[in-house]
Amino acid sequence: MLPQHLDLARSAVDSARRAGATFADIRVIQEEETHLVVQDGRADRLHASHGLAAGLRVLVEGGWGFAATDQVSRRGLAAALAAALAAARANAAHGTEPGAVAAVEPLQGHEEVSPKRDPRAVPVAEKVRRLLSLEEAARKHCSPHLVNSLVTYSDLAAEEAILNSLGTCVQRQVIRTSVNTHMTAANDRTRQRGLETRGALAGYEVVEELEPEEFTLKAAKRAVELLSARPAPGGVFPVVFHPSITGLLTHEALGHNAEADSVWSGESILSGRLGEEVASPLVTIVDDPTLAGAYGSYRYDDEGTPAQRTVIIEGGRLRNYLHSLESAARLGHAPNGHGRADGSSYPAIVRMSNTFLAPGQSTLAELLRGVDRGIYLAQGHWGYVFVEKGLFTCHALVSRMIEHGELGELLRDVSVSGLTLETLKDVDAVGSDFQMLMPGMCGKAGQGAFIDAGGPHVRVRRLLVGGHGTG
Repeated sequence: MLPQHLDLARSAVDSARRAGATFADIRVIQEEETHLVVQDGRADRLHASHGLAAGLRVLVEGGWGFAATDQVSRRGLAAALAAALAAARANAAHGTEPGAVAAVEPLQGHEEVSPKRDPRAVPVAEKVRRLLSLEEAARKHCSPHLVNSLVTYSDLAAEEAILNSLGTCVQRQVIRTSVNTHMTAANDRTRQRGLETRGALAGYEVVEELEPEEFTLKAAKRAVELLSARPAPGGVFPVVFHPSITGLLTHEALGHNAEADSVWSGESILSGRLGEEVASPLVTIVDDPTLAGAYGSYRYDDEGTPAQRTVIIEGGRLRNYLHSLESAARLGHAPNGHGRADGSSYPAIVRMSNTFLAPGQSTLAELLRGVDRGIYLAQGHWGYVFVEKGLFTCHALVSRMIEHGELGELLRDVSVSGLTLETLKDVDAVGSDFQMLMPGMCGKAGQGAFIDAGGPHVRVRRLLVGGHGTG
């Protein structure tokens, strides 16, 4: 970050204090992004952007105000501050509950990145050629049933400065790279998909190190294979989750309930339950933004709080919530580095980072041996949760019957649903393996956040299973 931008940011925070703000913070972000799509043998879309912008937040007489600007100049920041102050005073006059900020010690922080290959130094033409080669490998060597082949790529490089009226000043660099493939196969009865995704807090090496056999070709073969699979039987079954489904369940069903703004508002099923047994003693669930290279990782959150490994559930007991500065103040807890914002255009809210169920002691063979007739769910695709009701649904693209402790017939389009805490209490075996398999974006309150999720194989005694065909 250029010195003049830091000076402007400090001046804006000082001006906010002089104008009556009891707390103020500013985030100045300079970023470059590239998004590419190749489809069916052609370069389909390209979007590249770069810019400098700032978001300014103030707390005045208990009311919050926020404003963003792409004019990072003395005049532009003064206009943003005036807008934020006006919004804060309006909220103070009409709000029902005053805002709050946890008392924290000021810190000076710095974070640098050193990717193997900075994506900003890679020509767009080279990126397009690489994506086309990955896509072509699947299209040329797979079944004629493959009707659509898609590969998407994104990179983000940013320099950020976070300053607040408590004296914190954090400067950081961020580089994230991701690539996804979406293969579709069809016959006269159904259409099926195969998906693979890779993403890391890293540079262009994420793409350079990919092999088609483990990416596009793997996804295409899976889509074709699923054409001959049958829908899952409906009913209540014992289930075994692949790590991708474990991650989906952990993120959707439990993670959002652990975000302390939902706890404070009374929407979460975990409200007021710290110290209680809320899951099987085999269950330990963690959110850890400090994991090296993981897609959801960071050293400081978007409020300048150092990232922390936070154990949400330990041995079945609820130990912690995920906090921003405000939620920590509301509940009388210490902040733990989970205040995150989508760029400079939004204020920070409570968000997950890398959320996972910790590994246990069992092998996959041992998990399967305990099931006479059940369902093995793999390839987590999507899920959603009704936080206040504790209801969740997770969808798997690929599944298999379990018959007498062995994996059997291939199934497609399988969903499971249940009550979050009942399901966590019904966990009766946890695998010793571990994978993080869900790099991506999570949406909340109109904002996206970089996340990852995963865990080991997990067995649940009973869960409602539903199959539905497509096509």
